[in-house]
Formats: sequence, C-alpha cells, structure tokens
Amino acid sequence: MLAARVLADAFEEVVVIEADELPEGVEPRKRTPQANHSHVLLQRGQTILEKLFPGLIQQCIDAGSVTSDFTRDLRWFHFGQWKPRFTSGIRVVQQTRPFLEHHIRGRLKLYGNIQFLPKTKAAGLILSPDGSRVEGLKLQSADGQALPDLLCELTVDAGGAGSPCMHWISPQPAEESLPIDLFYATRFYRDPEENNRDWTNLMISARLPNQPYAGVVLSFENGLMGVTLGGYKKEPPKTAEAFAAIAASLPQPDISRFLQRAEPVSNMHVYRIPSQTRKRLVPGTLPRRLLPIGDAYCRFDPLYGQGMSVAAIEADRLYELLQGGEADIDSVVNQYLTALPTLTQEPWDMALTEALRHPEIAASQDVSFVMKLMQRLTERIYAASARNEDVYLALAQAMNLTASSRIFFRPSLLGTIMTTRPNKGKR
Repeated sequence: MLAARVLADAFEEVVVIEADELPEGVEPRKRTPQANHSHVLLQRGQTILEKLFPGLIQQCIDAGSVTSDFTRDLRWFHFGQWKPRFTSGIRVVQQTRPFLEHHIRGRLKLYGNIQFLPKTKAAGLILSPDGSRVEGLKLQSADGQALPDLLCELTVDAGGAGSPCMHWISPQPAEESLPIDLFYATRFYRDPEENNRDWTNLMISARLPNQPYAGVVLSFENGLMGVTLGGYKKEPPKTAEAFAAIAASLPQPDISRFLQRAEPVSNMHVYRIPSQTRKRLVPGTLPRRLLPIGDAYCRFDPLYGQGMSVAAIEADRLYELLQGGEADIDSVVNQYLTALPTLTQEPWDMALTEALRHPEIAASQDVSFVMKLMQRLTERIYAASARNEDVYLALAQAMNLTASSRIFFRPSLLGTIMTTRPNKGKR
C-alpha cells in the first residue's frame, strides 16, 4: 500500500491487485497469515509513514494505538543481562498490523487515482515481443477465472515472499539465502493487572546456540497484548500447554508469569520461516519496468521486527526518485534496483550476525573471519549496553534504523565497548 501512495503522485492511475476481499474494519486478510502475529513499526518506519500520510500517526494514536519510549518502557533481557531503563526520546507507536492497514487503506481511498481490484490475482507477466519490457499483467479472479489483461507503464511486485512474479522471468534472478528454520507462535491476551505493570513491552531474546527460544509481549490498541514466542531449529507448539512450556523454558520467568495471569482472547497462530532470503537483482538482467518491494525482494528474520520499516524505506527511496514529475521510468527503476542492496544491508547483516551463532545454521555457510569478528564485537556491544546508557541508546537507534552501525565506532562509545567483557552468565 505504501507503493500505491508513492506512485499516486507520479502516475495518472494506480491499480492495486488484491487477492482478498478488502476488510471493512480491523481484521486480518485471509491470504496474509502473518497478519495474525505481532508487528512492530520501528521509528524510521513511523517517520516515513508520517511523511507519506501527514497526520496518520496521530490518527492511529487517537484511535487507540499505544505510545511508548523504547528504552524506558521496554523490560528487556538480552545476552544474559537486563537492560537499563531510562527515557531515550525514541517514541514507538504500537498497533496490530490489521489496525495499521485499516488506517492506511482509509487514507488511500482519498486518492481519486488509486483503484483497488479485490478478489483478483496476477497470473503472469505481459512482456513486449522481444521480452525486454514488462507491459502489464495477466489477471484472474480469486477462484481462477480469467479476467481481462491489465496494461501498465510500471509493474511493482508487492506480493510478499511467496510472490510468483520472479518465477515468471527467465532466467530467474539469483538469490542469497540463509536457512534459519524459524517458527513463531502468537496469541493475544488482555491483562487484568494492566494498571499494576511497570512496563509496556517485555522481551527475552534468544542467545544462540544455547538458548534458541525468544519471547516478547507487546502492548497494542484497545488493551490487546500480543505474546509471540519464536524458536530456531525447533518444532512449534501445537497446544496452549506447549506454548506455555516454551515460555517457561526462557531464561527469565517474566513472560511465563504474564501468561499465568493473562486472559486469552484469540487462538494461537503459528508461522514458519524456512530461510532469510534476498534477491540479487542487477539492472539490465530483469525485464524493464518491473521492480519488487518489501518481502518480494528481501525477507528478514521476523524476530527483529524490521520487515515493515525496511519496506517503508524502500518506498521512500522510490518516492524520492519519482519526485519532479518528469522522471524517466527506466532510469528510476534502475536507480531503485541499484539502491536496494544498500538499503537492506544493515538490517540483513544484523540478523545474519545472530543467526550464524547457531552451528546448524552456520553449517550451511562459509562463515567469514569478518563475520566472526562482528559476532565478538556485538557481544561486547550487548554487554556494554546493559551497563552504559549511551551505548544502549546507540543500540536502540541502530535497531530502529535511525542510525548506522557506524555509530558504535564513535570514540566516545568505542572505548567503553572494547573494555567491556562479554557476559558469560545465565544464557
């Protein structure tokens, strides 16, 4: 939907192909099972949404979104230590994905040149006679009936990690992939002791390889609390009892205690991510006038909460390239494709650095000497962030994609980081 907003300023008509019937209210779309799970919009993503839809963030807050300060309101156990809590100024606005989509969809309906085609699926690309350019899409109804072709000047693949679009291209683009074999399971609750809590969010991170499970409790609109548990190279829970057993296995009891008092208001939903993947798209190797966005280009480890915000960063880059009204479409596409690896590199590396600590995951890769150095450095960063507010603030900024990882090499921080011994305690 962010792509539709960006394109609306540059094209006379934007058509959004949507396989589901569009919900009228706040509810997940049937073909987006991950919408049943907790989602986080990082500060960088919030800034971009506000840029594209002025007033949207306050609109969500007025409708029930929860606001929190990243470091003050998060109780976080990470690499064997609790993080300090202080006011960082990093404001997080929290809501479920269907809630956010509902408000974005409402804004898009105000654009007279954006049209939604619900219960419709793309069935193939329409290529120029020489195959060098995408000229449109073959369409079919949700039940498989052929529909009239849709001709267009630019095709944006926003179909997610399961999009067939790149499979319609020959040769298919190469991709880099790390098999993480991750599950995450989510259930929503209400907290009868909401007024007695001293935290808004609670997180207990995985520490591979010895602690392959992670858990998070997030506050959402209208009193909803999302509990998500994830695990690498483990089987997902199938019952409420198994869900509770995973929470009890975490190195701190806080999430388990929360589950004991909380009142479930939803079923448990499980989603599996076999691998973290990223396409290798070189301008000139794809048919012209085609570009991917979001998970259609790069699917991250979801436990880091980067997906929506990185998609927003990509949409923002496309927005900037299209400014001026007379931009050459082919040039815009090439510049966008060239930018994608850089836009996604830091969040990609952040997840890889942690995943490759697991020997079963690392066995699928040639772990470089540089990566091993990064793992040692990040252990020191994590340890220092548990003892030093300035280091923790820098880590929070990097996690929220508002600062580069180069921030840790500032002289004021590097000395503290390098003289802090990694914590080897309870894992």
